[in-house]
Amino acid sequence: MKKRQASIDMGTNTFQLLIADVIDEKKIERIYQEDIFVRLGKGGISKGILTEEAMQRAFDALEVFNKKILKLEVEKVIVGATSAVRSAKNGKFFIENIQSKFGFTPKIIEGEEEAKVIYYGVKSDIDLTETSIIMDIGGGSVEFIICDNERILWKQSFEIGAQRLYDLFCKQDPIDKQDLLALKTFVVTQLNDLWKAVDLHLPVKIIGAAGTFETLQEIYGSMNSIVPSKVKQVEVIAYHKMYKMFIEFTLSERLKIPGLIKERVNMIVPASVLLMTVLEVLNYSKIDISGASLREGLLLYKID
Repeated sequence: MKKRQASIDMGTNTFQLLIADVIDEKKIERIYQEDIFVRLGKGGISKGILTEEAMQRAFDALEVFNKKILKLEVEKVIVGATSAVRSAKNGKFFIENIQSKFGFTPKIIEGEEEAKVIYYGVKSDIDLTETSIIMDIGGGSVEFIICDNERILWKQSFEIGAQRLYDLFCKQDPIDKQDLLALKTFVVTQLNDLWKAVDLHLPVKIIGAAGTFETLQEIYGSMNSIVPSKVKQVEVIAYHKMYKMFIEFTLSERLKIPGLIKERVNMIVPASVLLMTVLEVLNYSKIDISGASLREGLLLYKID
């Protein structure tokens, strides 16, 4: 049975729309997808609020998405709200406004459930025969899932996404050496549960999903004359070269990096430090990259 559905991932930095025909609730045939950089967490995430300006940017993005949803005659719309909304004092007010304006009600997805939805998205795109660790870096949180094709062995969401880390540690441009060390130390401490889980389950590879890893695809592809979507793996040695640019270049210099779009030019700094810290602790030699994550998972896994 084929049913046309839309998912909207209302992320802390990016809103993502996917319209697809879902076959027997197991397979996705993509019809249309679009990303809009809303920066929902900007100016408020560290204070536990959504600013008026951020909410208006969100409404504008949803208006664009809704027009496409109506045009393509979507039967069902599934909307997930993540870290920025679930931690905001005015998150409920924001959700109610969306419901009255557009007729669909976003579901605030708790961190553990978000990790589960990401698993279903990634599993639709990449082979998980070997025990793997999935990493999804968002603006508000980062999710880790240790899993294989059959089951989730361990999962956890940590509220240390790129926007939160940026607000805490990126006071200068380029990032100051002391702030860089403080950021790395903070990440190591915050991810203590992850280190224990890896020691227990021994995942053999790491898989990156969503924005930060899409950026790595774009940069690696641009630097090596490869179509970015064809980049399914990046050697950690190659990532080291990118990382060095992210933390040493000024804003104007980062803007000139091939494949790095301006909307990610600030968030890539803390996100890359987060990733590098994980790679250093866990000692992987390559990063597999998935072309699917939360928005695909929303179509394949029924959120409560």
